[in-house]
Amino acid sequence: MADTPAGRQRRAGIARQEGNAMKQRIAVLRSVTLVSVSTYVEYALGLVVSVWIARSLGPADFGRYAFTVWLCSWLMTCSNHALTTSSTKFIAEADGAGRPDFASHIAHRLSRYQNLSSLIVVLLFVASVLVIRPVEWRQSLWPITALVIVAVVAKANYAMLVAIEKGQESFEPVSIATVLSGVIGVGLIGAAAALHATMVAFFALFAVACLMLNLINRLAFHRYCRPFAAGPISDDVSKRLSRHLRLTAALVLLISLRSSTIEVFLLNTYATSTAVGFFAIASTLTRGAVELLSVGLTTTLLPYMAKSFGKNGTSEAARLLTEAARFYWAAGLVIAGVGLVTTPEIVRLMYGNRYVAAIPAIEAMLVLAGLLLIGNSIAAFQTVVDRQDDRVRISVLALSVNAVLGVALVPHFGLAGAMMTYGGTRFAELGLAIFYLRRATRGRLPIADMARLFGAAVVATAVAWLSVDVIPSRFGFIVGGIVFVGMFVPASFLVRYWNEEDYRLMTLITNRLGPPGRTLMRGLALLHGPAKA
Repeated sequence: MADTPAGRQRRAGIARQEGNAMKQRIAVLRSVTLVSVSTYVEYALGLVVSVWIARSLGPADFGRYAFTVWLCSWLMTCSNHALTTSSTKFIAEADGAGRPDFASHIAHRLSRYQNLSSLIVVLLFVASVLVIRPVEWRQSLWPITALVIVAVVAKANYAMLVAIEKGQESFEPVSIATVLSGVIGVGLIGAAAALHATMVAFFALFAVACLMLNLINRLAFHRYCRPFAAGPISDDVSKRLSRHLRLTAALVLLISLRSSTIEVFLLNTYATSTAVGFFAIASTLTRGAVELLSVGLTTTLLPYMAKSFGKNGTSEAARLLTEAARFYWAAGLVIAGVGLVTTPEIVRLMYGNRYVAAIPAIEAMLVLAGLLLIGNSIAAFQTVVDRQDDRVRISVLALSVNAVLGVALVPHFGLAGAMMTYGGTRFAELGLAIFYLRRATRGRLPIADMARLFGAAVVATAVAWLSVDVIPSRFGFIVGGIVFVGMFVPASFLVRYWNEEDYRLMTLITNRLGPPGRTLMRGLALLHGPAKA
């Protein structure tokens, strides 16, 4: 570029763009770190709670408890349907377009919708209990029904407020609420376990935890977030919002039916409560592993992608899609590899020998969740660029696959059939998501890079598995996990998985760690070579 006033001005503009891009990545990193740390604490405390309850109740009663908690989660999803996703997307988009007044009015309108939606769901639930009278609650039908209502209304309202916070890019309230309520909850569950509490008592404490979460988050919201108020919304935004709500409501309700709902229902009908409990443990550990490694990215991706879409349109959202897909794939391979290596001894150590039969299901679910984690980035992109109709089509087809596989496999094979149904449905869903993504954008997944990293993960998993096998200790899984990470991270640089922007961001982070961080990056630089664009 010529050394002229115009050339210097152009270079300065490019430098400013690069600086702004790096500032955005650092802001995203800060939010990811904040959410991730609070989630780590929440999951650690939640895991302790799960283990205490499982050991106190035994497989059969724990299965009944798990079924009740699952039902609460499903009712909460029905209460909020499209409202949380739409809140985050449109509030962030309005802020990105420089219209904070629209953001406030959108938050107020959708909050009112959420209150009405929760009331309708609760009334339908009570009517269903009067007709069905679930056998799991036969001895305490109405106390459990009342507790379910309290838990669902409190948790659904909490989730709605968290969605508004995410739209405002304020992640402090949810972090504070999850940590404080988690600490209090552990104390209550520990006392209940010491007193040999019943299933109903443990579930009552679950409802109390939902109430605490709502209250603490609401107090923090007033401290960290902008208040919202009633007001007009422009006609074009209102039309887009209404369409998005309709499509997303249909989508979320479809997802709620295929998010292990069919598997749990069929297991509860054709198998035993113990099988339901094993499936619940697999789901809990898998969700924990996924959140530990990806919740920060998952929580912040949608608002940041929506804000970029509001500023620069689809091209910028597509760029973030490719970037997020690389990080999701790397995190997913860690989940799959470490899960295979560490699960057997972790289950024996935490839950006891009564739950050994759950190990194959847990391993299978961890591997599937890790390999398919990349679908989260595609779903976020489709939501941001208003391709919810594609997501509805994907969900309808995936639900059909889920129903066919569930009816064919679960009654005959029990827990194994549920896992086959889970895996077949998730692979079908990812294949459909990639198909519709190719029709919607020129953006592509970095397939070649992903294949190289997958090969590195396979080698790291094999070596880590052998290290666990030769160490005669109940804590050998710790060595296995360290071996996997110790091989996988350097190998990701050796196979040149990360691009120039990733490498610059990692260098910036490690430089803040002082001499150890700079030494680490110099070692990785020898493996990485010249950064690729």
